[in-house]
Amino acid sequence: MNENITLRKGLEKYYASNPNFTQNADIWVGNFRVPWEDLQRHDVMHVITGYSTSLDQELKLIGFLLTALTWRRPWYYYAQSFVVFLELLWKSLWGKSFGITYYPPLQVCTYYWRGVKQGLTVKKKINAYLDPQTVIDRPIAELRNEYGIASAGAWD
Repeated sequence: MNENITLRKGLEKYYASNPNFTQNADIWVGNFRVPWEDLQRHDVMHVITGYSTSLDQELKLIGFLLTALTWRRPWYYYAQSFVVFLELLWKSLWGKSFGITYYPPLQVCTYYWRGVKQGLTVKKKINAYLDPQTVIDRPIAELRNEYGIASAGAWD
């Protein structure tokens, strides 16, 4: 990784790779509104951790966020982690895939657990209310070093 690449540049690469992702707008999931600020925080964490948007990497990220963030956070952050994991596990138990790839139940649990374990290793808990604008121009390597995050390599 270029040691000087900023979070802004990392996010540009992330959004260029995922052009259909919503930016600068809330989204609705059924009757539930997900604020843009929370979506952006999630995207920021993809870039800082280096997790891609593939299903296995998403499972690792939601496990990571469960344990790496400060415990004071919106209730739906917990729901996101547990509910998404349980939904994927349930589908897997019934032999169904989520998207194009099927993961056996043990694999779903393994990916999630790897993220949980990585989150437990951070040297500084990540503020769940982090304002991305306060760190947008910082080098990604500096942010990883501050929190003790090893990159999974997707956005380097």
